Amino acid sequence: MTKQKKAENTKKIWAIGGGKGGIGKSLFTVNMGVGLANMGKKVIVFDSDLGGANLHTLLGIKFVKYNLNDYINKTCELEQTILPTSINNLWLISGADGILGSANPSYFQKMKTIKCFNKLEADYILVDLGAGSSYNVLDFFNSADEKFVIFSPEPTSIQNVYGFLKSAIYRKLIRTFKGNKPLMDTIKKAIDPKNERKVSTMDELSKIVYEANQDGHNIFRQTVNNYRPNTIINMLKNKGEQNIALGLNMTVKKFLNLDMNYLGCLESDDIVSESVKAMTPFMKMSPNARVSKSINKIIRKLV
Repeated sequence: MTKQKKAENTKKIWAIGGGKGGIGKSLFTVNMGVGLANMGKKVIVFDSDLGGANLHTLLGIKFVKYNLNDYINKTCELEQTILPTSINNLWLISGADGILGSANPSYFQKMKTIKCFNKLEADYILVDLGAGSSYNVLDFFNSADEKFVIFSPEPTSIQNVYGFLKSAIYRKLIRTFKGNKPLMDTIKKAIDPKNERKVSTMDELSKIVYEANQDGHNIFRQTVNNYRPNTIINMLKNKGEQNIALGLNMTVKKFLNLDMNYLGCLESDDIVSESVKAMTPFMKMSPNARVSKSINKIIRKLV
């Protein structure tokens, strides 16, 4: 399952985040993986959480011999971390489960993890991100071909996902200008909450960058214009709550100048909690459930 020739690599790397824990990122990752695998695609679900991995549990895998942490620490080869699942065409690379110090990998460990994505041979690599918006999580998110943010209709979840997106695009801009330290420092200073100019919108930041470096400003604009994460609202209780997703997209456009791609919603369904207890993806357990059909609908939009 590792790549032999770079020219043959046509896979897509998809990262699933959202900042807040408990909003269904892992469940979405696993079940979207099942949906893609059912279409005959080779899929690896990649648990990048180095402190509280849970994808193996959702897939009914009780024992993991080698996980991502073992590979990072050179205990095993990458191929040894790739585990078969009960679903045809679907494999798993597990993160670390509660190992002291593994939740905050070093820069070297982070870069080695990102390089893992490119070494794997599959049609789709689905990267389940840990909770929060640390630099490691943001860099995993920004390294993906497609970026997904999951959130629920709860006000705290909406506020959290906005903060996650704000941190992600600012991190992307800082990393974009790492070879231009004066401009990178200008951006860092401008977005610092203690800055007296109190930059709160992307337009305000754009003016500061333009004043500092007009050539750099062209790259700045291109980076922002090309940054288009996908949004999915989870645990929807009624159709009216879909307007919350549209409201989030409008807010992100207004303050961050980002065009979001709203993919749809996942309804609240008892089959979800039942599937967790059974350690079986609901796409396998009940493929005709509403939430399973919603996953397939989202996949059809993307593939």
